[in-house]
Amino acid sequence: MSEGERVDPVIITGVPRSGVRLMAAILDAHPRLASGPDLPFLITMALQWREIATTLGANHAKFHNLPPESVREAFRSTMLALFEPRLRRERKGRFVMQSFAAMLSLDVLAALFPAAHFVFMVRDPRAVAMSLQKCDWRNPANGARLPYTVNPTAGARLWTELMQAGLRSVPALERVGRLHIVRYEDLCTNPGATLKRLGDYLGEAAPAAGVTHASAACVVASADNQHPPLRTGVIDVDAVDGWRGTMRGDTLREVTACTFPLASRFGYG
Repeated sequence: MSEGERVDPVIITGVPRSGVRLMAAILDAHPRLASGPDLPFLITMALQWREIATTLGANHAKFHNLPPESVREAFRSTMLALFEPRLRRERKGRFVMQSFAAMLSLDVLAALFPAAHFVFMVRDPRAVAMSLQKCDWRNPANGARLPYTVNPTAGARLWTELMQAGLRSVPALERVGRLHIVRYEDLCTNPGATLKRLGDYLGEAAPAAGVTHASAACVVASADNQHPPLRTGVIDVDAVDGWRGTMRGDTLREVTACTFPLASRFGYG
């Protein structure tokens, strides 16, 4: 693959525990798509490009004959080059970048990668709040578990804050056909139709509705991964409404109040 053939990535994002890693693993098994672990420094690079473009761009053009488009292309090519070894090894043509942090910088990534496709995963916030309780995520300063992993209401607040931030850019990308929303529940209960629509959006054959061991290992293969294991095999339909058996009373009312009416935008009553 030559530099001129580098293709902008598919970028999957969403609130943690919404199916981002699941979708990355599903797409990694596709014959033309390859994924990998969440690498936060990629978002850092994108933000550095924005900072340079907004603060130094005029001086670069004036004193160094370096127009803004050249700076953008330098960052774009550098980031795409990081994906090439895996694409070559797997003999695939396009990289799937999974990133929770990307939802906070969708506008930056869309400008940096003008041909990227975005997949925005959403899940019932009540399910997210309960799923977060399974994560052993801790404050590196004192070792204490993060509040949203011990309190479902705090998890609901996290869902709301991240969704509000992400939705600042979602409508504009949707209007120009650059972002596709996938509900976790639809993926689990009707994977064939859901993945057919996703394949059509990406211009690819429909992905298979399952996770291979190789793709699961690739997607979670970061040294500091603290997520629960990624289930392999067919998609787990039982994972959809598990929160109903454990969330009741005041907790259910608090979580529902915290996420309404934003949750109703995606059909969660």
